[in-house]
Amino acid sequence: MRGTRTRNWSILTLALLGVLAAVGVGTLVGTAQATPPGENGQIAFRRYFNDDHTWGAIFVSNADGTGVRQVTRPRRGVFDDQPDWSPNGSLLAFSRCAANGLCGVYTVRPDGTKLKRLSTPLARTRSHDTAVSFLPDGRHVVFTRASGGVRTSSGGDQVRHSDVVVMDLNGKNRRVIARAPLYAADYENPLFSPDGTRFVYEHRRSHFVDRQTRRALMVTSANGKSRQRITPWSMNAGDGPDWSPDGTLILFRSNEDGDDETQSQIYTIRPDGTDLRQLTHVPNGTLILSSTFSPDGQEIVFSMAGKGGAADVYVMHADGTDIRPVTQTALWDSAPDWGSAR
Repeated sequence: MRGTRTRNWSILTLALLGVLAAVGVGTLVGTAQATPPGENGQIAFRRYFNDDHTWGAIFVSNADGTGVRQVTRPRRGVFDDQPDWSPNGSLLAFSRCAANGLCGVYTVRPDGTKLKRLSTPLARTRSHDTAVSFLPDGRHVVFTRASGGVRTSSGGDQVRHSDVVVMDLNGKNRRVIARAPLYAADYENPLFSPDGTRFVYEHRRSHFVDRQTRRALMVTSANGKSRQRITPWSMNAGDGPDWSPDGTLILFRSNEDGDDETQSQIYTIRPDGTDLRQLTHVPNGTLILSSTFSPDGQEIVFSMAGKGGAADVYVMHADGTDIRPVTQTALWDSAPDWGSAR
């Protein structure tokens, strides 16, 4: 589960604005803000406070593990999930999930002030908004929205609609840019490329289509009309894919559903599906979770746990070497995202 993810965004191109305008999204984007390459800042992550993972908050830390600080303070029975830094490091977007399983999209400043809900209040809708990340302009977010009835069978449940949605930081001007066929798939963890011309997401097949409900990464044009699968279904790949700051690589983990037969590992691949490379070689029985690049592209942050242990946050070089811990607690720390220094 992700976290996603901070990257050094470039200025949106005029071509991007034209593509988005063609589908009614261009008016949302406006003039993009240039974010020059900067220093690596703090790491945001989610920490669970209880063993059943129903209560958790967003924390931030320095990359060496110092300066750990709690940002959000949800009530017991609510957990905040999958933080994502804005391009300039001034905001965090995240999902807040209630005991009934429904989540909404929020933003907050890194010091814990200015908490704001972007999703429609649950009293008005039964939609489920998760896996939020910022667009390159820093003024809009993209997320996954699940809505409609749920179809149940012996193989499991499947929601009617799974959409990739863009909206502004007021929670308005929503545009669906990708929609899965009814009851056929979940489109999860969307993330725009640094130049804003494409986005990557996880396509999880419904058990009504694939009895194994496998996953693969898709790279899609900004308007959602051109799509390419870049990982084989056999890899079951996903868990919050992340773009490298220069847009040449996508970071992900294999075997997201974590069966006992195949050990998850962290990989990179090019956006056209070439040059697949395995970065980690952790032993069987290790729980390895979502990962993101550092803003300078030289490091990767991820979470990992040994057999029976709680997950902690780790960093490593971008080639998978020199793994070292950031957090070491008895609590569950995961879904990390590395922000830029302000």
